[in-house]
Amino acid sequence: HSPSRVGFAAWLAPLHAPRNGTKMELQSPLYTLAALPWLVLSPLNVIKLLLNTVSPTAHLWVPKETEQCQAGCGIARMWATLFWSQQFCWACALLYTRHAPHQEGLILFGAVTKLMVACLLLNGYMSGVVHWPIGQAAAAWEGAFALLMLLDVRSAQMRRPRKER
Repeated sequence: HSPSRVGFAAWLAPLHAPRNGTKMELQSPLYTLAALPWLVLSPLNVIKLLLNTVSPTAHLWVPKETEQCQAGCGIARMWATLFWSQQFCWACALLYTRHAPHQEGLILFGAVTKLMVACLLLNGYMSGVVHWPIGQAAAAWEGAFALLMLLDVRSAQMRRPRKER
């Protein structure tokens, strides 16, 4: 194995490792990386929505019609604000799981949320609502992290004694 391959494999697995024989702690930045885009983008988008201003980079992410539609429709802004606010809450929850990996239900719910966001972003791209950086790249990012989170939970479950599963 090349050093880079071994380093990447070591980075991903094991994500949980026993400490002092009892407590499980995350050894990987998986959940921090999964949360990072939402921790940055969510507050910025909520502010933009509350001020009802156009993002200076909007043309990179969405067609002009999409931005104009959101700017002109209060209910669209309300739902977008709810979405971004919820994504920020989920990002904070994922950071929490870095210190409380026993919260498997929270991790599973987060993974399913990421999977749904990935599907909806891809659908938005296919219907022309968003451009490829969001519709393809962000969808792939969210889908990959959903899969990694599910694999992480499964891996942690398999390391437990059978009677504790």
